[in-house]
Amino acid sequence: MTARGTLSGQLRNRVTLVVAVLAVFLSAGVLLAASSILYGQLDDQLDAAQERQQRAVAGNHRDRAPGIDVPGMSQGTIVVAVMPNGAVRGNTIGQGTVEPLTVDAANALLEVEADGNKHTVSVPGMGQYRVEARNYNLLVVVALPLANVQHSLGWLTLFAGGLGLVSVAVAAVATRATADAATRPLRALGRASVEVARLPLHTGEVSVPTRVEPPADLPPTHEVAQLTTAFNHMLANVEGALAARQASETKLRRFVADASHELRNPLAAIRGYSELADRTSQQDGPEAARDTAFALGRISSESTRMTKLVNDLLLLARLDADVPTRPRPVDLVETVLNAVSDTRAAGPDHHWRLDLPPDGVLVLADADQLHQVVVNLLANARTHTPPGTTVTTSVAVADGWASLTVVDDGPGIPAEVLPRVFERFSRADATRAHTSARSTGLGLAIVQAVVTRLGGQTMVESRPGRTCFTVRLPVAAEPPS
Repeated sequence: MTARGTLSGQLRNRVTLVVAVLAVFLSAGVLLAASSILYGQLDDQLDAAQERQQRAVAGNHRDRAPGIDVPGMSQGTIVVAVMPNGAVRGNTIGQGTVEPLTVDAANALLEVEADGNKHTVSVPGMGQYRVEARNYNLLVVVALPLANVQHSLGWLTLFAGGLGLVSVAVAAVATRATADAATRPLRALGRASVEVARLPLHTGEVSVPTRVEPPADLPPTHEVAQLTTAFNHMLANVEGALAARQASETKLRRFVADASHELRNPLAAIRGYSELADRTSQQDGPEAARDTAFALGRISSESTRMTKLVNDLLLLARLDADVPTRPRPVDLVETVLNAVSDTRAAGPDHHWRLDLPPDGVLVLADADQLHQVVVNLLANARTHTPPGTTVTTSVAVADGWASLTVVDDGPGIPAEVLPRVFERFSRADATRAHTSARSTGLGLAIVQAVVTRLGGQTMVESRPGRTCFTVRLPVAAEPPS
């Protein structure tokens, strides 16, 4: 790309062209003004010379050569007169002398019309003169040389032209430096834009170019500074979107791998027990009957487990699809009572305690989803704590929010697992698995997804001897219909 095609090159060329045009117009204006002034002064001198000559004629000096005895006539003045007897006399006034005109010069001057106007005449052998002819009893023609005026205008033209060229050169150099400095951040933006355009944004990890620093001497309101800031914000948004896409792809791949692994185990078990049931069904005897019954029982158990896993995955998929729901006022206290009652029957080896307000607490939620949230929190405490653990469920209201807490005095969640405890298929089985029931790692992920959809928050704190899950939901402003 040539400099002529760049923004700085175009600015330099156009500014230089504007300066050159202005220089031409200024020079022409100065020359016209100087020419008008100089010609005006010469015409005034010409009028003065005619008036002196007219006074000399009135003084009855007709018999002398014109211009000799007329005081104040400048050197180089030509006076031509047609005497009453028809004789033509013409002289050029020198330094104290009078020199006669040639016939050709006199005839050229006598051709000027005696109208009192100024004319420019080229006199043979003498150059150009400013001429005025008047007729007062005799025809008198007075001419002043234009050599001095033309000489002055010539030097003035050279000076104006030289000054214009210098101005154009200075403007070109100054404009180049200024334009290069002004467009430097734009060139940086252009390079960064080219780098972004060449990035493979469709897949994989992408390294976004570094930010473009705006010039420190430009105010924030300057167009270049605003463009640089907007471009940096765009890069930040692109970087955030790419990071989110990469995280989403990674999370999706891990989710699919975990789901495939979780579904493969019950499917393999069902297939194995099916083959066992098929073999034993062809045999006779009580032992074959027991094996067949055992295989069918395991098939039923694994089918139930796989059904629960598939239902959880479908629920998470619906939540991820952002299917619209219409939250309604639901009594959180009643929901907790029902969930704890069910969980107490399923886990009689735990101690279940309640800390509830005397009145109901209405929250904006979906009744079924809220019940599942409470059940999942209680099931998590039952599954991952040993028998004899005390689990306390409490409800409180403050500042327009209802807080549901489930606290257990179990062994706690390992510190390395705690930051990702709400992630899908996240487990802490190594330290908190104390029952024969196997966790799918989706319960807490469902809790967070449902609570987030309801406009609430989920939090967890854990240390050995105390694990606390907290769910905050907005309080409803109206009773349930």
